[in-house]
Amino acid sequence: MATPDVRVVPLSAIRENPVALRTVNRESEDYIGLRDSIVEVGILNPFGVRLRTENVEGETVEYYEITDGLHRYSCALDLGLKEVAVDVKDLTDQQTLEAQVMANAHGVETTPVAYTKQLQRIFAANPTLTLANMASKLAKSPGWVSQRLKLLKLEKAVAQLVDDGKITVSNAVQLSKLPPEEQVNYVEQAVRMDADEFVPLVASRAKEIRDAARQGRGVAPADFVPIARSQKMSALKNELEKAVVGPALCKRCDVTDAVAGFALAIAWVLNLDPVSVEVRKANDTEKKTRLADEKKQRAAERAAKKAKEATELAAKAAEEAKQSV
Repeated sequence: MATPDVRVVPLSAIRENPVALRTVNRESEDYIGLRDSIVEVGILNPFGVRLRTENVEGETVEYYEITDGLHRYSCALDLGLKEVAVDVKDLTDQQTLEAQVMANAHGVETTPVAYTKQLQRIFAANPTLTLANMASKLAKSPGWVSQRLKLLKLEKAVAQLVDDGKITVSNAVQLSKLPPEEQVNYVEQAVRMDADEFVPLVASRAKEIRDAARQGRGVAPADFVPIARSQKMSALKNELEKAVVGPALCKRCDVTDAVAGFALAIAWVLNLDPVSVEVRKANDTEKKTRLADEKKQRAAERAAKKAKEATELAAKAAEEAKQSV
């Protein structure tokens, strides 16, 4: 591994690479966050550059060309920095392209829940740290930090879906407002719905639960709400070739005219026809029953464990009392 050659150089001596892997979107949230972070704590990692020369009116002029760190360089320009640290590397044109690709390929993004757990560790290690302090360090708003911390309330399986990128952070934050046993009932909607649809749906359920708690009564199970989910391509192709589902579905739903038949076909493609909805509702009921049984079993196991611990403590206390006599 080459020894780093870190230097502090004038920003004016640095130029962009004419063949950059990515362009800079100065309006993006990530860019603005990076810029604000640099204002707060400075540039933590030197840019990767290579030394280049050009002939200007018969004179050889040296300059540094960016190989890694275009966004940090752009922020430095926007902020009017005069000098920055760079790591000078001896790279050919081909090696520069390869370095750009490798830097992005290995730039593994921290998953949302893992990131939030790290925030929790920082707060635990610094009891006096406030949301405002943390927000300032991250160049984010206190509201952003507060929202992220809500991800810690997610049921384990749901949190994994968030880290896998199947559930957006905005939908995950909304899910966190529900009890863990309720969260799993909304996973399908969380995966498939946009925030503008999903947020009011879950907010309504959360309100039902709060109202029931205030009134000292149990909350009724959430109603099943079917959402559009496309049939698999293989099923669509098979139906196009053999026409098995269509005739049976039309007969079952007593559809005889073309317009109603076409509407029913679209509903079937989206899994929203009466038969598909009936099957999905039955599966939903089965899932809820299974989850309720699992919850009861966990509660019984916890109760048994506590009873066992209480018995052991009582026996230990009795033995100690006997020995002290």
